[in-house]
Amino acid sequence: MCGIAGIVGSKTPDAEARLNRMSRAVAHRGPDDAGVMTWPESADRSQTAFTHRRLSIIDLSSAGRQPMTTRNGRFTIVFNGEIYNYRALRRQLQKEGVRFGTDTDTEVLLCLYAQRGARSLESLQGMFTFAVRDNETGEVFAARDRLGIKPLYYYAGEGGFLFASEIRALLVSGLIPRVIDPVSLSSYLSFGAVQEPRTIIQDVRTLPPAHCLSVDAKGRINEVTRYWHLPQDKFNGARIEAIAETRRRLEESVELHLVADVPLGAFLSGGIDSCSIVSLMTRRSNQQVETFTVCFDEHEFSERELARQVAEKLGTRHTEIVLSEQDLLASLPQALAAIDQPTIDGINTWVVARATRAAGVTVALSGLGGDELFGGYPSFRRASRVQRFAAPISLLNAGTRRQVANLAMRLMGDSLRSQKAAAAIAAGGDLLSSYASMRGLFSKTTRQALLNSRHHNGCVVERDKDYNIPDETLALIGNGQTNGDVFNRISCYELSLYTANMLLRDTDAMSMAHALEVRVPLLDHKLLEWVYGLPGSMKIGRHPKTLLIEALGKDLPAEVLGQKKMGFALPFERWLRTALKPFVAEALEDARGVARAGLNPIAVADVRNRFGVGARSTSWSRVWGLAVLVDWCRRHKVEVAV
Repeated sequence: MCGIAGIVGSKTPDAEARLNRMSRAVAHRGPDDAGVMTWPESADRSQTAFTHRRLSIIDLSSAGRQPMTTRNGRFTIVFNGEIYNYRALRRQLQKEGVRFGTDTDTEVLLCLYAQRGARSLESLQGMFTFAVRDNETGEVFAARDRLGIKPLYYYAGEGGFLFASEIRALLVSGLIPRVIDPVSLSSYLSFGAVQEPRTIIQDVRTLPPAHCLSVDAKGRINEVTRYWHLPQDKFNGARIEAIAETRRRLEESVELHLVADVPLGAFLSGGIDSCSIVSLMTRRSNQQVETFTVCFDEHEFSERELARQVAEKLGTRHTEIVLSEQDLLASLPQALAAIDQPTIDGINTWVVARATRAAGVTVALSGLGGDELFGGYPSFRRASRVQRFAAPISLLNAGTRRQVANLAMRLMGDSLRSQKAAAAIAAGGDLLSSYASMRGLFSKTTRQALLNSRHHNGCVVERDKDYNIPDETLALIGNGQTNGDVFNRISCYELSLYTANMLLRDTDAMSMAHALEVRVPLLDHKLLEWVYGLPGSMKIGRHPKTLLIEALGKDLPAEVLGQKKMGFALPFERWLRTALKPFVAEALEDARGVARAGLNPIAVADVRNRFGVGARSTSWSRVWGLAVLVDWCRRHKVEVAV
């Protein structure tokens, strides 16, 4: 796990100095080593420079230093992530006559690319982003893992092609305008996170999951290509066979994710996902597993007792991280500084990552992905109900549906539930819109009031649907080829819209702020391909995650079964009325800062006041989301175009 950055085709004379600033901006991601490599301007190509910050995980020696170049000097790589099957790939390459000088997965990846080019992506099992320069042609190839576990941001403009593990590194280059993207701002207000491939910064893009791109020696993008899709095949065999194969792939994934030359641990809540991972870790690891749980004084949010029981039963060395309002307030400036893009989530990960790293653990396994694959979220059940309810409504025209939606609002009263129900009715049975309504942050009406019309008139296209998903994001979902199973379509939406854009993005930024590598075995692509190919009826029964529970069998502690889903959440609503209230007030009462973030100060004040008086129509996440957005824009000196 590391931080990478580069400039391709730069026309500025100080490209290396700019790259050094970019390197320092991601130094927290790799405290163990740093490397820079530059290629000067020539007749047919502009300057190029790569930098790498290393967090040593596999082969801790200096031989693993990056940028790394092949023995013949042809290719140079910077790589962030882990290739879990690198040992098997290494053996294959050795049979083909390839010689290795290190024990790193980096060299295996580099040599594999040298042998197979873009086809090498088909063989990789892991989480990764990397860039490889062909030193004969000056061209650069970059790629990102299938699920988007590791991030890669890029900018293509007059300053050349720039890429980095975090947006902050691109901003400090001085080559990118610090201007908010209005479409992304609307997307953030819709979901509490910007939807890929756009970012909060205008003209900066995310390389989407399962995509690769090539850049010529002048820094011009040749093409962006998708190299992997969700499977379309459906399993038609017996349930007992499905359970057995799910178990086998779970065990294989966890075993691969234990590959490391440094201490490993795991995040443990009282939930099924993390307990499943820890249970399989204890069976596969030859050392006592270390587990970490965040606890609160607010018992309704704390899973302390349940996690403690599970840890005792599984025999882990368990650490409880007690977090109070005062603790969070004291560390809030550091946590907010770690946010790479505005988000309503992530603080919880920052807290547990800090404590885990302080305990001497460099790698932690997480249960992230279980809800998306096995149907743990309420959206899986609610979407089916909405579909049945909306079937007759879909026969009505759009105007009549809006009238029915307004009637429902009046009958139910103005609340979060009524807003989402009305949005689903107005959507007319469209599954994606119904899902977006359930996941949405601000409704279309509130969002339009919040967006400062002086900056956004003509910039943001609001659709008839209640929640705004950018065209590029819709194209990604469509190209992902979701199948017709409602359960699997919801699974695809969760993975594409929520997990990739919030959970994985925040997990990476907030854990790497402490140089902690977080691994997600439940998002191993071979496991995902199998589970996604199963019909929804096999994955959910009377209770959520039926398939996962049956696959684990007696290895899943009985204590976690039947527990109400709590999630890895902080008691934010209470804290925003107490210890965190001054932070919200300071951010949202800054009328100039609010306006520079592209928001209408009057509408922002209305949202805050509604929360203050306990109105059912406003949740804590709305107030928090606005405060984080304003704080992030001020912190990074980013504002809307004037």
